[in-house]
Amino acid sequence: MEIGQAKRIFFTAKKAENVTGRTIETYDEVLKKFLVYIVERNIYDIAEVKSDLIREFLGTFKAKGLKGITVHRYFRVLRTFFLFLYRDDYIPNNPMKNIKPPKIEKKAMRTFTIEEINKLLNAFNKLEFFGMRNYVIMCMFFSTGIRKMELANLTLADLNIINDLIRIRNGKGQKERYIPIGKTLRRSLIQYLKMREEYVDDDKCLWLFPSKTKEQITSSGLGILFQKVKKELGMTGEKISAHTWRHTFAKNYLLNGGDVFSLQTILGHSNIETTRGYIALNQNELKTQMAKFNPLDNKDWLY
Repeated sequence: MEIGQAKRIFFTAKKAENVTGRTIETYDEVLKKFLVYIVERNIYDIAEVKSDLIREFLGTFKAKGLKGITVHRYFRVLRTFFLFLYRDDYIPNNPMKNIKPPKIEKKAMRTFTIEEINKLLNAFNKLEFFGMRNYVIMCMFFSTGIRKMELANLTLADLNIINDLIRIRNGKGQKERYIPIGKTLRRSLIQYLKMREEYVDDDKCLWLFPSKTKEQITSSGLGILFQKVKKELGMTGEKISAHTWRHTFAKNYLLNGGDVFSLQTILGHSNIETTRGYIALNQNELKTQMAKFNPLDNKDWLY
């Protein structure tokens, strides 16, 4: 099969599976580079691609100094692409079958310190609408570990104050889940919703956190908010983002006695190993946990 045709069939199938636009963009980015690479080597039939060629392709990015996590992303796309072609009988063999995934550098995930959390939660004027909106956005990130686009996509209908639940309609992998609302977040949301009623004086805007134009707040809009807060608070040199909040929520959830299995559900992870990656405690945190849960210290043993 001609390589361009293979790519078109793959994209048609993935769009039919309702894969997210962002994932489609990633597929397109990687496959464009890969197909150019193989055409330069006079390969025009996708069935002629061998494992060694794929290894060489991945090796070029490592030689350029790209991070392991980036090379791993290229690997995952090619694995998905060739597995699809093989399972649907477009190619007789899967050249990705025996290729091992590139190693990813182990890096401790950054979380906010207690001082940073206090700064971020006290950075807004809650007497005016957008100050209150931004404050509740930060509370939402810290209290639920929600992803940036999941928060941006929230509508009023997704908020169930009576039953203390937030519905995530289109999480990663197009999966729906529910996140419980904590008492502090609930109190803040009730106050915010009263202010929102006065600011949004019609029923056309359904977004929970509207922009200044009363449209959906965007990913870039949230990014600008974080950069503005970072500058105002003088938090230079540190990453301030929704994902930092997500890591902070996960770590503090566990430090406060939560278990990794309920955390997996709240975060919307399909694999428990992904959740485990959020667990990186420093020495002081380990000492605190040991003091709380050390079995020898927490019972009156006879000795």
